[in-house]
Amino acid sequence: MLALNLGCGTNHMKNEGVVNVDCEPLTKPDLLFDFTSGGRLPYDDHTVDEIYIFHTIEHINKRKHAGLFLEINRLLRDDGLLLMSYPEFEKIIRCWLSNFQGRRAFWEATIYGRQLYPSDAHVCAMSSEYYVRDILEKCGFYDIHFEPERAEVYNTICRAQRTKPQISYEQVLYNEVCA
Repeated sequence: MLALNLGCGTNHMKNEGVVNVDCEPLTKPDLLFDFTSGGRLPYDDHTVDEIYIFHTIEHINKRKHAGLFLEINRLLRDDGLLLMSYPEFEKIIRCWLSNFQGRRAFWEATIYGRQLYPSDAHVCAMSSEYYVRDILEKCGFYDIHFEPERAEVYNTICRAQRTKPQISYEQVLYNEVCA
């Protein structure tokens, strides 16, 4: 099995066959690569079984999401699995506004990221209902499911499978996909 842990940060997966990928040298990934640059990851088409993006997508400008999801679609085998997690923006904002559990600083860090290094800031709000399902479907994913993380219900886990994209790389380049 081959799996990619994109944007691994310091959370390296030790499972056999998992390649930890990040653009930040300080995180010491297995593969140092900026997968948001529009470049192709060094793997052949349809050769990856699973791709994980845990608490990473909110660190990437939305204008780069469609290109990234199309690249993930290129890499995944037929019925390959994408697992992604992110803070659900509406839930986080409500927690911050109400100072839920007296942890306003925590909620603010969840909104903006920890900011330990340049790529450790949150640059977009994620919403399963208003954004994620739509962009994934346009980029060729189906059987899309959302559920809250068990320990942190304000975070969402998204599970989707690969199929043929409804849009092309060229359409992404010409901004025909919602930003």
